[in-house]
Amino acid sequence: MRGTTIVDRGWMGRAAGRLCLSALLFMAGCGSPELASTPTGAKGATGTGGSGLKLLFVTNSNSDWWNAVERGMSHGGEDFGLAVEMKRNDRETSGQIRLLEDAISRTDVRGVAVSVYEAEAPGIADALRELQRAGKAVITIDSDIAPDAADARRAYIGSNNVHAGEVAGRAAAAIRPGGGKVCVFVGTSSAANARDRKDGFFKGAGDKFIPLEVFDDGGDFARASSNVQTAITKYPDLGVLLGLWSYNATRIAQQVKASPEVRERTSVVTFDLDELAVHDLAAGDIDATVCQNPYEMGYQGVRLLKALIEKDEKAIKEVLPDGKARDTGVRVIVPHADSPVFKNKEQGDEVITIEDMKKWLEQRGLKSS
Repeated sequence: MRGTTIVDRGWMGRAAGRLCLSALLFMAGCGSPELASTPTGAKGATGTGGSGLKLLFVTNSNSDWWNAVERGMSHGGEDFGLAVEMKRNDRETSGQIRLLEDAISRTDVRGVAVSVYEAEAPGIADALRELQRAGKAVITIDSDIAPDAADARRAYIGSNNVHAGEVAGRAAAAIRPGGGKVCVFVGTSSAANARDRKDGFFKGAGDKFIPLEVFDDGGDFARASSNVQTAITKYPDLGVLLGLWSYNATRIAQQVKASPEVRERTSVVTFDLDELAVHDLAAGDIDATVCQNPYEMGYQGVRLLKALIEKDEKAIKEVLPDGKARDTGVRVIVPHADSPVFKNKEQGDEVITIEDMKKWLEQRGLKSS
């Protein structure tokens, strides 16, 4: 990941170009301009910025989805002259707390963005407050802290996850007008984004969709697969398998397609588009996935943290029109134009086919989004 010292004219040219391209692509339903070559890994990646400011992003997991956030961070570091670093959490709240505690004593880190693993975990809120007391700017991205701990961060950048859930629910209703019984799969149901997506789903889908059980996997991919097997066996009348986190998508698809009878009677609705899920969607093993705008989360996270550090009220207002949060939006990806979700897109939800999404990914050298 690279960050460079730049003059105002250079930043304005590059930033304007990227932001305009991002807006055009997003409006066209193709997503945000993630690029392909940013180094990634469990220990994170860094860039060297000329301003002397360094920002730290702490994830809630280590899925491929975070590569696009890292892309946005990298470009933000380049455009705003900052060093940026991503630390990837692995499955546990305690691990995320340790990463945040490490940042408290790091004098080189001036701002921190975190995707909260468990919204209600008091240790997370305490660590974020300690970061603030240490003079660091603190925001959440992707998954927020619990509402009663909102003072632990300055703002949230990411999807409106209740709305995203409603979009997924409307997709399910288009696929299955008669409704069905639903099992939900996620890393941890106590994460704010998981809770909001689930609640939004049943609101958007309507009362013909009946919740059966939520299966937590703790970020363990093997358990994510076995949870699907358990649900299929336990509930022979299961109608919808709903995957709330990115890696759940392909684990559901692979287990369901192994039994043609199960695939025939069930629908698969997921979130995000990991590399394996691209193939699953193209093969018709996923009926619809709700994609976020991870590049924008990373880019605007850098932009906001710099503005908070420098107390640049004008820039803060540009990123946060309401002063509290920035919704980076969602779109729905379906296997083909014959999908009832695609045909019903006049409802106002943004819907594109996986072939159009694959073309865009190929154009950008990306494997996932």
